[in-house]
Amino acid sequence: MQSAVEREYRTLSPLNVRIQTHRLYSEFAHDVEADVIAAAAVSPADALLDVGPGTGSFLGRLAGRDAPLTALDHSAEAASACAAVPGVRAVRGDAQRLPFADGSFDVVTARHMLYHLDDPGSAVAEARRVLRPGGRFAAAVNRESPYPAMTALLREVLVRNGVAPAPSPGDRVHGGNLPSMVALSFDSDSIRILRRDNTLVFPSPEPVSAYLASTLTLQGVPDDGALRAAIVADLEASARAAFRTLPGGVWREPKGYVIVTASL
Repeated sequence: MQSAVEREYRTLSPLNVRIQTHRLYSEFAHDVEADVIAAAAVSPADALLDVGPGTGSFLGRLAGRDAPLTALDHSAEAASACAAVPGVRAVRGDAQRLPFADGSFDVVTARHMLYHLDDPGSAVAEARRVLRPGGRFAAAVNRESPYPAMTALLREVLVRNGVAPAPSPGDRVHGGNLPSMVALSFDSDSIRILRRDNTLVFPSPEPVSAYLASTLTLQGVPDDGALRAAIVADLEASARAAFRTLPGGVWREPKGYVIVTASL
């Protein structure tokens, strides 16, 4: 049986909903992809492995270089998207057991994916294994406890519809505990931390309910059928009701990300 994470990434549509939400409604124009590139000091000569590449947009920024770019993802859809990026070698595989020889890469990146793994620490150790001397590792995760009001609304709706809310992946790996996790595999003196705090600012309820609906598969809700339709309708009604109580009719949701880098 497929896990909720495997079912979630059979298609990239829900991920794209979340990406577009952050692009359209973030108070500050932070750019996590650019921040990772800068934090890892990625150069045109670096052989780079992106673990959990999602849509491939990060690798698209680096395309056209002479040095090889490699994408690794468990999702066939993500691997296919990355294979369409010029110069990218896309591989399906497990971040916890990388199918590459020791010392294969100058840079390994893992952006907003460690919290989906059963053993994120092993993925960090694997990243270190495949790095060359002088290589750099960069991981991005959410800050601690992002989206508190949205999370509360989602859980209320799930319980009302007879679904037990799944533990948030971000409770296991977040900006607060990622540095200590990375320090288990890298010299702590090499670790650097970049934190970007931000806010989602919603002027209407529709993007709130759409964002939450995009997370339902991760909550274990079946992909189709009456239950999902009922939950989506409840999310939409609940978001509209919440907006009627907001001062000025604006929903502000704290969020942010943390990038942790380390080197050999």
